[in-house]
Formats: sequence, structure tokens, C-alpha cells
Amino acid sequence: MIGALFAAVSVAPALAADYTIRLSHGDNENNPTHKGAVKFEELAEKYSDGRIDVQIFPNNQLGSEQEVAQALRTGSIEAEILYTGNLVPLAPSVGVMMLPYAFTSNEEAHAAMDALKDPLNARLPKEAGVRILGYFEKGFRVLTNSKREVKTLDDLQGLKIRVSKNNIAIETFKSWGLDPIPMAWAEVFPALQQGVIDGQENPYTTSISSKFYEVQKYITEIHYLIWSGPIIISERFYQGLPADLQEALDRAGEEAAVYEREVSATETEKATKELVKLGMVLSGAPTDEEKWQSAAKALWPSFSEDIGGKEWVDKASGIMEKAIKGGSE
Repeated sequence: MIGALFAAVSVAPALAADYTIRLSHGDNENNPTHKGAVKFEELAEKYSDGRIDVQIFPNNQLGSEQEVAQALRTGSIEAEILYTGNLVPLAPSVGVMMLPYAFTSNEEAHAAMDALKDPLNARLPKEAGVRILGYFEKGFRVLTNSKREVKTLDDLQGLKIRVSKNNIAIETFKSWGLDPIPMAWAEVFPALQQGVIDGQENPYTTSISSKFYEVQKYITEIHYLIWSGPIIISERFYQGLPADLQEALDRAGEEAAVYEREVSATETEKATKELVKLGMVLSGAPTDEEKWQSAAKALWPSFSEDIGGKEWVDKASGIMEKAIKGGSE
């Protein structure tokens, strides 16, 4: 009898979670984004005592980043990790994270991200029906090209550089004397291969994962913009949770972000060493970097209208500056 009872208990199905979160992102399973997502899944399920089940969908399986972000507004999908630039059209206020040279080191970026989380969450539910649980990053976007070392602004002139279809990136490169070429991501490698463009800008790890070392020779650390991407959750879904589960998700998001940033730093360091072995020339920062910074930062007032308005940009800039200097808001 005891044996039969034990057998019955051992095959009983596990209790279903009270809530399911489908978490979408656009990267493959080797990317820091996915590793951060897995950590978030682990922590969310732990801190909710199994009442929340997180299911991860990499490689844009649920739709493009902006399509999924739209679905979060209605709650038809629960969560997503996406590049800040692709969230800006729906949530303009996050554009302050893309102001060129707002920060020039990972530590500064982390301080700014963490300090802006609550102020952004006071705005994003109204703008896009979402809120931020944590902020991921994958390192600064560095400039690669196939023609020559770029150590000064003069060296940059005449190069055909692809940028993402984002006004801040486009106008920043224009301020440096170029006519940048906005181009969809899927077209970049063939365009580099065929010489349609000479270069592009993305994190070090992208030069590895996208095999840019096959068609690019030189890298310059221009430090103007970090790849940042928040974990966002549907505000409608979030507000439907009990307070203790909201707290569990907030804690999981913050801790997953810390973990992902550590993974990113490790993989960025690994990528730089590997790129040298593969024959790329790493030039470091431009010798006249102050000229790059001055030209780009002069554009900030012109971006205000598109990223929440002057009052918000001034407030956010102050919060970031204070956080970077080690103060508290």
C-alpha cells in the first residue's frame, strides 16, 4: 500500500504556475542578451516561488522588436528585451539613453541606466504601455572600416559608413563631416563585402558574431553610444499581478541586468583579443576625441523634441550627470 501511494505521488504532475511570461528578444542563444534572459527566467521563477513561468523566445520568434513592443501595449505578449533605438518610436523618452557622449565608459552608462529607471517608469506606461525591469548593455558601438586606420576626424572623411535608421546616429555622423548611409541590418554584411559601404558601427562582439573581420580591417573606439536594451514588461500585465509578484519581477530584472553586464564585459574582452588574432587593427580612441565629442554634443538641443521634450531631456541629463559623479537623485 505504501509503495503504491509513493508511486502515485511520484508521477503526479507539477503544479502549473499562476502566470506565464513570454519573453521575446532578437539575438541568438550565444549572445549576452539571451544569457541575461535566462538569468531573468531563473530569478523570476525563484523569487515568485514558482508562481511565474518565464518562457524565452530568441531570434525574434514572436515578431520584430517593434512589433512585439506594440503587442506589449495590449498585453498580448508579456515581455521583451530590445535595443533602445527600436523602442524610441514608441517610447520617445528612452531616447535620452542615446544622446551621443552622454557617457563614455561602461561604469558611467550603468550608473545612468540605473538612475533613470524610475523616472522613465513614470513616463513609459503612458507613452508605450510598458515599464522597465532592468537595463542590459553590450558595450560601446565601435567604428570598423576596410580602408584605413581612423585616428582623427580627418581620417574619417570620405568613408562610406552605414548607420542604423535612427536620427541620432545619422545626425551625429553628419556632424563629423560624413554623409552616412542608413541601411537595414540584413543588408550590412553583403554591402561591406561588395564595397557598397566601407564601414559600420556596432559593439566588438558583433564583429565576431557577424564575421565582420572577413570584410573589415580597422577598428576605432569612438565611444559615442553604448548598445543598451531594457527588459520591458507590459504595463497591463504588470498591473494585473499581486504586489509581491511585481516586487519579484523588479528584483529579478535588476539582478539579471547586473549579471548580463558582467557577461557582456567578459565577452567584449574576449572578442577584442580574438579580433586581433584574426588580423584586425585596433586603434583605440581617436587622438582628437574632444573634437568628435564637441561636434556631437552640440546636437543635443536639436534632439530634444523627438525624445520627450526639452524639460524632460534637461531633467534626465541632470539625473545622469549626478549619477555618473556618484551622487544620488
